[in-house]
Amino acid sequence: MFFLFGLTTREHLQSTRSASCRYCGRFAPQQVIQRRTKISVFFIPLLTVNKTRLQVCTNCGGTSRINGAEERALVR
Repeated sequence: MFFLFGLTTREHLQSTRSASCRYCGRFAPQQVIQRRTKISVFFIPLLTVNKTRLQVCTNCGGTSRINGAEERALVR
């Protein structure tokens, strides 16, 4: 007997708001992305292993991790 298992990473765009970038310093649209990694068995996602929130600048492409409070401030 054998099991087919693996990890799947998906990104979900939460919102896009204008804010200042941490890298280029310009006031440009910032995308808030939530990245989740799930373990799956027989191609069925079962368990979330890792959840990361990212802020991506549309001007320079700079990506930085943000916490839940920063995400809520940008999504509003």
